[in-house]
Amino acid sequence: MRVLLIAALFALATPALSQETPCDRLAGYPALPRIEGSAGAYRIADPAAAVAACEDARQQAPGDAFLAVLLARALLAADPQDPRAATLLTDAGQALPALAAGIMGSLYENGLAGLPASDRSARDQYRAGCDAWPDRMAAPGCTGFAAMRIEGRGGPGEPQAGFSLLDQQCRSGWPDACLRQAQLAELWGSAPPEDTAALLRRACDAGQFLACAQLGFRHQTGDGVAQDMAVARDLYRLACAHGEPVGCTNLAEAHRSGLGLPPDMDEALRLFDIGCDGQDSYACTTLGDILAGGRGVPRDVARARVAYERGCALGDPMACDGADLLP
Repeated sequence: MRVLLIAALFALATPALSQETPCDRLAGYPALPRIEGSAGAYRIADPAAAVAACEDARQQAPGDAFLAVLLARALLAADPQDPRAATLLTDAGQALPALAAGIMGSLYENGLAGLPASDRSARDQYRAGCDAWPDRMAAPGCTGFAAMRIEGRGGPGEPQAGFSLLDQQCRSGWPDACLRQAQLAELWGSAPPEDTAALLRRACDAGQFLACAQLGFRHQTGDGVAQDMAVARDLYRLACAHGEPVGCTNLAEAHRSGLGLPPDMDEALRLFDIGCDGQDSYACTTLGDILAGGRGVPRDVARARVAYERGCALGDPMACDGADLLP
């Protein structure tokens, strides 16, 4: 009976728009496309355009729950505290219960969309989203649920079960699970560096570009892989080109410090600016340092203040100190 109910719910979620729309291109999930073959957006580059495209698509197909999910993603890219996102996901949960619950878990975990930060609520949502595994729609929920079981957040610690679930997901081709497995295995010291690097490689190859940036750093330091700054830069460049701010920040540091290439402060400044726009606090703080001190570029106190204030808002106390020291 439960299997039939799940099948019926997913049948209701069949897209009313069977062709790729601008909403799919601007706000779609690359690893979980609404329309098979749609590339989606690793990171939403133009939130306003994505919101407009998804609102238009929903007007054409108001019954398509997946479009509601994509509109919620676009709204959160524009304003992480937009409460409309939670409402859209709650409504979409009637037809896409696993996917909606998994995303709602992330909102509770991080205190987004006007919801209170709550590990207990996040874990409950993740667990509900994971009930349909191995259905692909359950993947986001299972990854979050597994991580919380490992860390003992929102409920009892169950590291063995959590790592087992992440391993199942990673082997099934879900890149976010490979990344989380690598990160948590390193934190727990439960895997040698070579195995952690292999997980990052698998995630990177599947389109998880934070994993590419982290694998690049391992090549920079020789941690579990051959030390090779050229490979590291290529991975940083790949991640940055796909919108991963950590890739841009790491590449900026390579240009600033002259890691395997001549120092280039103009290029470093450009890349730190991109990283800061992507909410990387280190990029904002470093950008502020460069501009405040005029290190290889003209001094610009006004821009430095903006960069420091953004880094401070992202939680870096050094950025707060930098802003306080400006004239």
